[in-house]
Amino acid sequence: MDNENVTEIFMQHGVTLKKASASHMSALSTVGVLAFCKYQNSDLHFFEWKQTDMCEILDTESQDSGWSLVDTIESTSSSPIPGISGSAQKSSESNDATAAGQTEGCPTSKNAKPSVMVLFRDLLGIEYSKNELRFFNPDYSVHSAYLFAHGSPYSFVDFLERRRFIRKNSRRKHYYYCQEVAETDDKLQRSFSELNIEDIRNRPRANPYFDFVSKLASVHHQILPLGRAAPEERRSPQEELGRDVVVKQPTSNGIDKMKKEEVRPVVSKLAPRPPVHRGQPLTAKQWADLKAQDGSITDPDLLKEIIFRGGISDDIRAELWKYLLGLDVWEHTTVQRDERRASKTQEYFQMKLQWLTITPIQEHNFTGYRERKCQIEKDVKRTDRTYEFFAGDDNPNLAKLQDILMTYVMFNFDLGYVQGMSDLLAPILSLVQNEAESFWCFVGFMAKVFNNFDIDQKGMKQQLEHLRTLLAFVNEKLYNYLMENQSENMYFCFRWLLVWFKREFSNIDIMHLWEILWTGLPCPNFHLFICVAILDQEMDVFINQEFTFTEILKHVNELSGNLNLLAILEQAESIYLQVKRSLETSKEPHVELRKMIGEEISPGQQQQQSGSDEDDDSYAAIVSEKSTEDQEAMQRKVDEACDLSLSYAFF
Repeated sequence: MDNENVTEIFMQHGVTLKKASASHMSALSTVGVLAFCKYQNSDLHFFEWKQTDMCEILDTESQDSGWSLVDTIESTSSSPIPGISGSAQKSSESNDATAAGQTEGCPTSKNAKPSVMVLFRDLLGIEYSKNELRFFNPDYSVHSAYLFAHGSPYSFVDFLERRRFIRKNSRRKHYYYCQEVAETDDKLQRSFSELNIEDIRNRPRANPYFDFVSKLASVHHQILPLGRAAPEERRSPQEELGRDVVVKQPTSNGIDKMKKEEVRPVVSKLAPRPPVHRGQPLTAKQWADLKAQDGSITDPDLLKEIIFRGGISDDIRAELWKYLLGLDVWEHTTVQRDERRASKTQEYFQMKLQWLTITPIQEHNFTGYRERKCQIEKDVKRTDRTYEFFAGDDNPNLAKLQDILMTYVMFNFDLGYVQGMSDLLAPILSLVQNEAESFWCFVGFMAKVFNNFDIDQKGMKQQLEHLRTLLAFVNEKLYNYLMENQSENMYFCFRWLLVWFKREFSNIDIMHLWEILWTGLPCPNFHLFICVAILDQEMDVFINQEFTFTEILKHVNELSGNLNLLAILEQAESIYLQVKRSLETSKEPHVELRKMIGEEISPGQQQQQSGSDEDDDSYAAIVSEKSTEDQEAMQRKVDEACDLSLSYAFF
């Protein structure tokens, strides 16, 4: 580096500046070197990007691998640290400049090459993609972005993670929090000159998966929100109730006034959340061992337990789905199974023939059929088109998708077709592929979520009420915040419930999640615990950024593709066990919660619940007390949430 008081730590060549502040626009599309460095005689680290002329210090190996470890540059120079006056003391002015994306220590010579520098402590986090690396300011804006011409930025990120400068976000796949660590805190932070470079190069890389699982086992419910580093350990919602909180109080002139109120500690009504570990997928050998000689399944309950714990291996998934969705029957022999499939196939094509033979005149006079056909054609054209199975024009699989949905209209004309059904069918068809068998698997899935598509939305409203009740019991802090912001109706979870998280996860993840939910374990409403687990993880984002209903809805939609399924499943099961154990020791009836987890309600509990109906504050009771205008306004809000949630503009 140009500054003699700088210790080189790590650098990568062939890096193009893609985005920075206006003062660096002239350097865009210019190849250079990105380095992670440390000021001597201080604990300050920084990133610096410079143009190509720095590549001359890279060795032959770095040219091949795309990265290089550089030995310490010893110097006795007393030149000042850029942005620091005279020493390594913190300067508020330099901090402000760095956070704003300005350059400290930029060359002043007319022939000097452009550079971009930022103190490590002034960054919130970093994120990498296939060949791009982005630095984020504390306000979540992008400080700068870089394109890597030689390989992936993973080597750069991996070095920082092994040295414990950054910590992986458990829910955003390639996002890392920046955390400056003092050299005395860890042996890995020794002076670089004392380390053996060859040992570092040959050191096996950390396994992020096992590291994540081991941490999650002990702090499974202390997952940080997306894009925010926590200065202290995350407390449980119950512990948070004993802390000072800041409440916004609107004044008469409309200006929010911050008022600090002390909340008295309360005795937690909840049992602690136990650690949970996921299992391995059901294998072909296990599947064969559970079959009798005649092909019947000897122990379907054990099979479901294995599937709930770890899902199903890819090579047998299509076969197992036919059982989980009711096309095949567990007790049937191989002969009976084949006979049933043949009969169901014939029945499918009979129904398909019914709508194929409708004449144009019949269709013209059949408004309900015509409208449903039109909606199916629109939705099929935009369902999962990014996946290879449905990609491209004139794809025959799109025709199969449309034919199955049209046949379902004939199978259940009272329900017909509602937007969102194509989302449920697409993964089934892509896996099973056989048209008739995919149809009957879809029929089995629809039997589980039939109430989601009620015309009056009664089923969805009931689930939202159950979710509201569950969240209020599990996370009172978040629930109170939603109450204060008129968001306790939970409408922002509409899409999650309607299509069972289909748009929140990748195709392979949604297959894994669905087969787990189809087991019905550990309770029929486990999908509600999935919702609570996600909301629990996002609580700090909602509260710290003071999100209103619209902002919460937007943020929830933008979580699509950024959720860690393993973490969510473990946290959801942990919450379930917490609720179950809490109800076992509770003296209150909690009838709705007990029903949610599948408990049988005794007459005494039912009578005790009836005696407390005078104080009922459930969603249904609140709605019944509202005026007609208020109820219409709430219905408009439901419709708005539905439209925004299902809008393809988000994807």
